[in-house]
Amino acid sequence: MIKKIFGIFLYGSIFISCCAVALCIETNILLHLPLNSFSFYLFVFAATLLQYNLHYLFKTTSAATSGRLIWSENNRNVYKILVSAAIALIIYSLFSFPFRQLHIMVMLGIVAFVYSFPILPFKNKKRIKDFGLLKILTLALLWTLVTVWFPVHELNVNELSFHLIFLRRFVFIFLLCLLFDIRDREVDDKENISTIAVRLGTEKSYMLCFFLLSIFAGLSVIQLVHTGNLLEFIAMLLSSVATAFIIIITKKNKSDFVYMVAVDGMMLLQALLVIIGTVYLH
Repeated sequence: MIKKIFGIFLYGSIFISCCAVALCIETNILLHLPLNSFSFYLFVFAATLLQYNLHYLFKTTSAATSGRLIWSENNRNVYKILVSAAIALIIYSLFSFPFRQLHIMVMLGIVAFVYSFPILPFKNKKRIKDFGLLKILTLALLWTLVTVWFPVHELNVNELSFHLIFLRRFVFIFLLCLLFDIRDREVDDKENISTIAVRLGTEKSYMLCFFLLSIFAGLSVIQLVHTGNLLEFIAMLLSSVATAFIIIITKKNKSDFVYMVAVDGMMLLQALLVIIGTVYLH
């Protein structure tokens, strides 16, 4: 029973949906702004849940070491239930949003839909994810827009702080996405999807991961100089160290647990470190 619940929590994308909410909360804390409403976080959770479950409901290929495809094939009804629940939660939460925000949600939703589903008018590449570089750029940008721009776009923010956080979050999410591309390199190569990992190879891609992590750390130093907030810097530093450790682990272990709990979990860990630092500060 516990194993089944854990499978739904992980493979049903409940965990990564929680990570999305956590990053939204982190953004408001870093910018010293009040948190959004419960309906806002419910929408972010449900929208993430819908996108990922729709994606895997129709996904037919996966990395050779992944047990997710097997779980997906044996739990189609679970996906359908989660998709239905996500749609219901989105509809419920939308009643709390101003009408002027709906067009933003629609645009983000369209991009997310085109990312996974074959509706583009090209012969062999009908989804955004079929274009290697565009795939990772789109995914990283979507996550950054949803977790950095969307929570605060109607509030008065310090522009430099916002831009630093936006760029740093993009680099961080890009790095995590690149780790998944490295894991899926052989599958993507067979499907003629020219990702960064396919083009560079495994070793150079890992070198790029550490380079991106150094950029993340550098942006955190700039943020420290700008704000003088040492606790937030320590949170980012600890996040960098933990992410470096996870990068090293992924070189030897390609299991679903490592990627879906540890790699994705770096988002949740970073947010928790910021939250803990803020609680300690006050």
